Order: sequence, then C-alpha cells, then structure tokens
Amino acid sequence: MNTKWCGLITLLIVAAQGWNAVDGAVIAEGAKVEKLAGDFAFTEGPAADAQGNIFFSDIPNNRIHKWSLDGKLSTFREDSGGANGLYFDKKGNLLACEGGGRRLVSIDPGGSVTVLADKYEGKRFNSPNDLWIDPKGGVYFSDPRYGNRDGMEQDGEYVYYLSPDRKRLIRVVADMVRPNGVIGTPDGKTLYVADNGDRKTFVYQVNDDGTLSNKRLFAPEGSDGMTIDNEGNVYLTTKVVAVYNKDGEKIESIEVPEQPANVTFGGRDNQTLSITARTSLYAVRMRVKGAGQQTGASSKYEQDVIKTSVGDLTITCIGHGTLMFSFNGKIIHVDPVGQEADYAEMPKADLILITHEHGDHLDPAAIKTLSKQETQLVLTKACSQSVTDGTVMDNGDVKTIAGLKIEAVPAYNIVHQWSAGKPYHPEGQGNGYVITFGDKRVYVAGDTENTPEMKELKNIDVAFLPMNVPYTMTPEMVADAAEAFKPKILYPYHCSQTDPNSLVDLLKDVKGIEVRIRNLR
Repeated sequence: MNTKWCGLITLLIVAAQGWNAVDGAVIAEGAKVEKLAGDFAFTEGPAADAQGNIFFSDIPNNRIHKWSLDGKLSTFREDSGGANGLYFDKKGNLLACEGGGRRLVSIDPGGSVTVLADKYEGKRFNSPNDLWIDPKGGVYFSDPRYGNRDGMEQDGEYVYYLSPDRKRLIRVVADMVRPNGVIGTPDGKTLYVADNGDRKTFVYQVNDDGTLSNKRLFAPEGSDGMTIDNEGNVYLTTKVVAVYNKDGEKIESIEVPEQPANVTFGGRDNQTLSITARTSLYAVRMRVKGAGQQTGASSKYEQDVIKTSVGDLTITCIGHGTLMFSFNGKIIHVDPVGQEADYAEMPKADLILITHEHGDHLDPAAIKTLSKQETQLVLTKACSQSVTDGTVMDNGDVKTIAGLKIEAVPAYNIVHQWSAGKPYHPEGQGNGYVITFGDKRVYVAGDTENTPEMKELKNIDVAFLPMNVPYTMTPEMVADAAEAFKPKILYPYHCSQTDPNSLVDLLKDVKGIEVRIRNLR
C-alpha cells in the first residue's frame, strides 16, 4: 500500500501534496485534507476504537484494515465477508455489516467472530450495509442491495433494529427505495437514515422500544455513510462531504480528491475527520469533535500508547491500583475492582493479573464479569483461596501465559506495619509482575516497598510503583527504588492521599526517568 507515515493527530501540518478544504466553521483553520493510504479497491465503513485508531473496510479485497495513531497501516481481518459499515460497541467489540456474508457480526479484540443476525423471518438479508449502535446497545442497520440482485430473499430493502439483548429483531423502516447510511444522536433520541435510491435523507424520532416515528425530510440528497459532530452537524457523503446543521441547512462542503463513501471522527482527541473515498483513506483536522466517540467504555479513562517492536501497547489508567493493557488484539486487566469501573462495559479479558488478596486488588465479581471461556487468570496462592481455576505464581516464578512472558516479583513491606512484627503486606504473600510486550518490559509492582528484589530489576521500560502512605511507599522510597533500577517511564499509582506530584520534584535531577502523573489515586 502507498502510505504516508503521519499520525492522525498531526494533520494540521500542510503538506505539499495536500488538498484544500473549503473554508468553513467545522474545519480547523488552515487544515487540509490529507491522503493517509491508497491503492485499495474500494474503501468504506470507517470506525474509531477507544484510542482513536481508525478501522476501515476494503470491500472487494475482503479485508478490514487499521490505521493507527502513529500512522501505521495494518490488516485487522482477512476474509471479512465483504464487510462494509463498522462500529465499535461499549465493550470494544467491532460490529460489521458483512455485505457479502449477508449478516451482522461482532468481532472481539482477539478476532473471534460472533454472528448477531443473518435472517429476518427466516429469510436471509440482502447485503447489510451501514449501522449505528444506540446508547442502550441496540443496533440499527440498513439492508439494501446494490448491483446483482440474484438470490435476494427479502421482498424489499429495509432498515432493522436488533435489541440490546440480541433477542428481538424488528423492521423499522419499510418505505425507502434503497436505505443506506444511518447515524444517531448521542442521547439516542434521533436517527438519521439516508435513502440513496431516492436521493434524500430523513430524520426520525426514536421510541423507547426502538421503533421509529415522526419521519421528516432532513436533506434533499442521499448519502452512503454518515457521521455527526458535537454541535449536532450531520455529515453526508455524496460527491463531497456535505455538512448540514441540525436544522437541515447545508453549511459546508469538504472537497476530497476522490468521491467519498463514508466518514467518522477519530484520533486521540476525537477531532480528526477520517474519510474513506474510493481507493484511499483521507483525513482532515477539525475545529469540532465527534459527537460521542464510536469507542468502548475504556475511552473515559486516561490512556497512553507505548510503541513496541511488534505493535502498540495501550495503557488504560482506570484508577487506584487498577489498569488495563491492550496489545496485539489481547486485553490484559490488572487488579480489576468494581468500585473503579463498570466492567460490564469494558472489554473482556484474555488475561487477568491479581497482585494481592486485599479488596482493592481482588474482586471475584469483577473477574467473573470480565471472563470469557478462554480467559486466563494469574494470581497469588492467597488469592486462590477466594478465586479458583487460576494459575498460581509464587515469588520468582517465570511463566509464558496467553503468549506473554510474566515474571512474579516479591511484593512486601520492609518498614511499614500494623504493629511490631506484623507488616501490612508480609513477605512471600503478594506479587508484582513484569510483563514483556515485544521489546518492552512493564513492571506493575502491587503493594510493596522498595525491596532489594525491586531494586535489582533490569531493563524496565515502564514501571507502576505504589505510593500510598502508610501501607506502601513514601515518595522518598519510590525515588530511591527508581534511582536503583531506572525505569524509562514511571507512573506513581495506588496513591490515595499521597500527592504523586511530589515525586516529580524528587526525581527532577535524575536523567533518563520520565514521571507520568495520571488519575491513579
């Protein structure tokens, strides 16, 4: 593929090959439409994940691609069933309208495919095309048929609604020539549907049961794909990207070198408009943002992306001692606790690591919610008294689990204690973990102090060190440990009432250690 190695967040730079966008209120001042990648057959269905990476379809080549935040192109799925429209649900699953497969599917972060719907009243769909997920988790999707109409089993072209529990499928639009693009407002009260066959776009009121009412003409042109921004403007794709305000007035046109097919907002700050257009993927920096990212629940938390030799590692800082890592399609949860997150809305785990048996680290209910059939659990012997079916790792153990090398590092107190001879965290009872992601080693210390074992660690790229007086380390203890094993990036976590910013001052003269303060108190 002919790609330009520039990230989605750097599009304010005006390149010599850039194309001018029509001046207007929604585009960032001075921004141009940039070509990110080309040489595809026909691009469609862009969708942003929780980090802002863009996934899109190349329909004739039967692939779903990913354009990452650091400007790298990869293939997410081969043999995609002629996937067209894409959309992420709150759990991080990618829903896809398979036009060739004639079905609606869900693809989990590991690539496993679940069929959500493939028939209506016993008859196969035409070619599911575009979709939108409402705030309840229900799915609206269009089912037109373009080109060859052989094998059609439905008696027309319709829009359907699949209920959040996936048990009820209803037909909600039955009077269009060829329904195509669909998009809804973040509050779930309004749905826009384009009738590409009649070259019109309509707006509906969404009822509590998912049915639609109060149909009104919104725009005198149809659309392939659509999106909406945080000011309520609706973006249609025709010969240009046509922008209409919520009153149905056309306020702007965005010229693209090739005819656009679909659009979505993405990027790290949800302020880049990605455009699939015939053989290419384009993007332009915007003044406005997307109206509610098409992302999972994890997007509400602070996230950092670490580059490794085999792909990006995304760190989600959930709170206190609770973390989530996303790496090469795998989801790793560390000390998931229900008081820090609604895990019903979080991606299911491929691997769960538990450092200690205290309630701010071990929550059996959260583990159960995050688990799927193939989830692997790593925990201490003490934790195994409360949760069974896990792999127990003792201090010093090294194992490969879920394809990742994991080292168990002793976690214990050497100073702080309940009373004489009774430390808060006795030696031999808790674990820290060093996880290897490609060429990067990440150390999550658990409840511990600046132990000799910690200070002897080597080649740590990222470290999470607890700073919670009196139960774990003082800022001075953390600084002492960091100076000893020198992590390249240091996150103070599990802080509670201890001010993490004090660590910045303590390490300001130490070269080679970047202290990152996140919401991990």
